[in-house]
Order: sequence, then C-alpha cells, then structure tokens
Amino acid sequence: MSRTRSALLGLAMSMAASAASAQPADVIHWWTSGGESKAVGVFAAEYNKRGGTWIDNAVVGGPAARAASMNRIAGGNPPVATMWNVGVAVRQLAEQGLLTNLDDVAKAGNWVANLPPLIVKNISYDGHIVAVPVDLHGGNWMFYSKKIYDELKLQPAKDWDEFLAQAEKIKAAGYTPLAIGGQPFQEVWLWMPVLLGSTGKENFKKIYADHDATVAAGPGVKKAFEVMAKLRQYTDAGRPNRKWNDTLLLVQNNKAASQFLGDWGKGEFAAAGLKPMVDYGCAIAPGNQGAYIMNVDVFAFPKNSKPEVLAAQKKLAEVMMDPATQAQFNLFKGALPARLDANISALDVCAQAGKQIIDGGPANQMPNTALAFSSDVDGQITDLITSYFNSTTMTAEAATAAFAKIIANADK
Repeated sequence: MSRTRSALLGLAMSMAASAASAQPADVIHWWTSGGESKAVGVFAAEYNKRGGTWIDNAVVGGPAARAASMNRIAGGNPPVATMWNVGVAVRQLAEQGLLTNLDDVAKAGNWVANLPPLIVKNISYDGHIVAVPVDLHGGNWMFYSKKIYDELKLQPAKDWDEFLAQAEKIKAAGYTPLAIGGQPFQEVWLWMPVLLGSTGKENFKKIYADHDATVAAGPGVKKAFEVMAKLRQYTDAGRPNRKWNDTLLLVQNNKAASQFLGDWGKGEFAAAGLKPMVDYGCAIAPGNQGAYIMNVDVFAFPKNSKPEVLAAQKKLAEVMMDPATQAQFNLFKGALPARLDANISALDVCAQAGKQIIDGGPANQMPNTALAFSSDVDGQITDLITSYFNSTTMTAEAATAAFAKIIANADK
C-alpha cells in the first residue's frame, strides 16, 4: 500500500470515528416559548458537552409535533428522539413496536428507585422502560398578581366558592378576575383543578385512575360543571384564540388577577426576570391542597437499526436522566425534576412547596388526562369541556351525563 493511499485511508478512518463520536441527535419537541427554549437549551448544551451534536427540531404545538414525528416514523426517517406526554399514548407506541428499549440505561442510572411509582408505570411497557421523564409538573397551580391581591387585601382562596366571591370583588375593582386563553388545553387545565376541588382526592382518582362512571355521574362532577359556568363570566373578551403564554402576560402586567396553569408558567415569569412571592404569587388551586395533578414530559426514542443512532439515543437518555442536568433544566422549565433524588435546593419557593406535596406519597399524586386515558378519550373529554365552557345553553346536568358516558366507555 502506498504512503499516499495509507494516509488517505487513515484520514477516512479518523473522519469516520469523529463522525461516530459526534453522535448527532435529531430531536423533535414543542418547547417554543421563552422559558421553554431556555430549558431545552440545557439538554442541548449538556449533550454537546458530552461529545454529541444536538439538532434542534422545534415544532409549535404538541399535536403538530407528534404528527411530525409519526409522519417521519411512517416514512422510514424517524427522529433520534421525540417529545411526548407520559401515559397511555406512549405505551401505545411501544405496543406497536416503535420504541427503543432503554432497560440497560435505566438500570445503570437507577431510574426505577428514584421515580414516583405512577411515572414508572407510565414509562414502561411489557416490563421494559421505553421513555425518559424529564420533569414533574404540577397542573393545579394558581398564579396571581400580588399587586391586585395586596391592593384588595385578598389571600388565595381555600375553595371554589371563596374564589367566586373574591372574583366579584376583583371585577368591581376594574380587573379581570380570571385570565384564560382560547386553546382547548387551557380550558382542560382549568377543569381538572375545578373537578379535584369539587369532588376531593379520592373521587378524582376514582374517575381518572379507576374510570368509575358512577362517580363521574355524581354530584361532585355536576358541581364542577356549575363552577366552570360561573367562572366563564369572570374572563375577558380577548380570550378566544389567545395562547397560554400571552394570557399569562395579563397576570404579569397586573391586568388580570389570576390564571390556572401548570407550573411551566413559572418559566415565563423567570424569563421576564420576575420572582415568585415577590413579583407574583403562586398557590395550589382552591380545594386542591395536599394534591398534585402530575403532568410529565417525556422523550421517546423511535426504534432504529443503525448502531450510531442507538448510541446517540442512549447517550441522550443518560443526559436527560442525569439528576444535576434535570435540576438545571427545571430551573428554566418551572417544574420539579422527575428524579426524586435530584437536588432542588436552587429551585424557587413554589417548587419547594410542590415537592412537599409530592413527598406525601402516592395518595397526593394525581393523574392528569394523558396519564389516565388514551388519546381518543382524552380528546373526547377536551371536546366536551371546550364545548361546555364556550356554551351558554348546555346545562351542568347534560355535561355531567356526557362526561359519565365518556368515562364509562374508557378502557379500564
């Protein structure tokens, strides 16, 4: 072999080794707001630091991002990783044989011992770990304007009746009592704490975990629909089609008194340089004390036969499940780390309060719709809540009957 040919061969091998070590990771996600972009940047930076190459594919909106992932999987060009919400939908992907088995990475990282049991159940299929949970959001937070609440000498309401009484006082003072946008998921994220506060923890779990249609047809659910109808009158005229982060600006700018949202809302406050319990307030929703409606973002890794892709997937899984990386990520995301062993001392007072509830054990850990139902059932519930909240003719009795029918037909 000539020296020239030998040198070229060596250069080619070196370039191939360099390309393999770079491990490009094509990642689809829907984190596009200010706080979310900063958060996902933590994963990207850490992956690059460990020798990978993060290729960012941000898609606006969860449904669009999931559709983009499925289209690429169906077309034979799957992404290395795709964001999803933990629950039935992820398990359905695993049932179809579409996801990479992460057992070896999970065992090495001691995942199972350091995650809430409900989360372990929902990232598993047929005894195998198939997804990476990166945060633990509480979906039943109330963010409120300290300026308005202090001005009117109010404290966060302990139940929904008290909240409605306060809303009258806030409205009379010239402020919007309740900020909510026109995206259907915003209405669902209002519905869940209203339902929890109206039925109590035990009955909420009977509906969402056990799919108990009898409880779903009961007086607590009817009361929840009645509360939703009353809340409608305390919103503003700009609600239709408004995004959640644009809605949060009403609270930030002290035009609206409160918004009910997952704790990802804190990421937007942080991005604006605002501090909890100084520039804005946070409290668990009325009647939800001692309960945390869990919403968990996960990354799934579509099955791929290429060794370099599998290596990238496992490196990315290690990065995302690193306790220190999760803690840093959630400084911007606003959530708790999914890993219970992560150091949260740097997180804000709202997160510390949420962690106390989570540490109370499974009795305090409530499933959201994604954890509880298939995508189809989740969609039916969303359609019902949206129709009811935007209707002036549908009665609470009719909505309760429709809700109970959906629960009765949900998979056990």
